[in-house]
Amino acid sequence: MEKYSPEERHQHIIEQLRSQNKVMASELAERLGTTEATIRRDLRHLAEQGLCKRIHGGAMSFAPASGTQQERLQRNSDEKQRLAGRALTVVKAHQLIFLDASSTNLILAGMLPKDKQLTVVTNSPLIALCLLEQNAVKVIQIGGELDPIVGGAVDNVAIQALSRFHFDICFLGVCAWSSEHGFSANNFQDAEFKRVAASRSSESVVMITQDKVDVFGRYPFLASDQLGCLISSDHSNALHAVFANATCQWITTQ
Repeated sequence: MEKYSPEERHQHIIEQLRSQNKVMASELAERLGTTEATIRRDLRHLAEQGLCKRIHGGAMSFAPASGTQQERLQRNSDEKQRLAGRALTVVKAHQLIFLDASSTNLILAGMLPKDKQLTVVTNSPLIALCLLEQNAVKVIQIGGELDPIVGGAVDNVAIQALSRFHFDICFLGVCAWSSEHGFSANNFQDAEFKRVAASRSSESVVMITQDKVDVFGRYPFLASDQLGCLISSDHSNALHAVFANATCQWITTQ
């Protein structure tokens, strides 16, 4: 006789996904006192409801819903402040920097020092305005049609504009990371724009909040081994397994 009803198992799995982003069938079976076959059926049911993404041996949460750039700015704001503060350590004098449309990058823009003679290129009007108000750096705004969810231009006009630059460093916004798929976005055109931006930069940097670690994103744009610097809140097990011995720099806020 099963220890838990299907509804109780489903609720437990959902709670685990909310707290951990990723679950494995073998671990759930042991914890819930049932078989892996039963758990796989549970995961299949939840996936059909759009509550998770099936992966080999388990399931993952989907990337957090995007929302507008201003809405994203309110989420995990303290964590984003800490990430942006640590990102300042990789900014060097006289660099040509690309800041992708991202709430964490918007925070970083407000922190950039005035004494390093930086030039910043961005596809985000909010980031450009923030930098102009500070009068701290030279600002170049990439044109194109603005995507209201992305918070910047990511269309073909914007992508073509990237070919005019060779960035010293680019800070890319992300919606999801997993060991299987690397860094992903929720929007196809945004993912393509980020991929090209990374290809035009000597180094790519990602600041990632914990809610985006070990979750499924539909549009991958950068493999883990293509990253130059990762800035995260802590050395989570999932990140440690991939980045502990990687060639990229790994900075944490702890």
